[in-house]
Amino acid sequence: MITDRYTKVLMTFLVIALFLNGLNPWISPPQAVAVEATDTGGKDNDCSSYNKTSTETLEEINNMKRLLGYIESSVNTIQLTISGIDRKLNDFPSNSHKERN
Repeated sequence: MITDRYTKVLMTFLVIALFLNGLNPWISPPQAVAVEATDTGGKDNDCSSYNKTSTETLEEINNMKRLLGYIESSVNTIQLTISGIDRKLNDFPSNSHKERN
């Protein structure tokens, strides 16, 4: 029958195509090279844009460290204030412990 032959030819063609696709890495392996992406599109080898980016990143990290230091000192101040209030509250004599005459 015509449809059986057509199906057989089509399946044979697909099997051969998939087999060759599987052999592609051995037939023509791709070159393993690192390509460096630049902001200028590869036209210049100027590293000033990278230095600018790294400087901005370092400034952001330093700003973050300062902010975290400020938050830490604020938390320590709040803890000292709370402990001082607790100490003062404990120093006051309570009504239940008054001496009776």
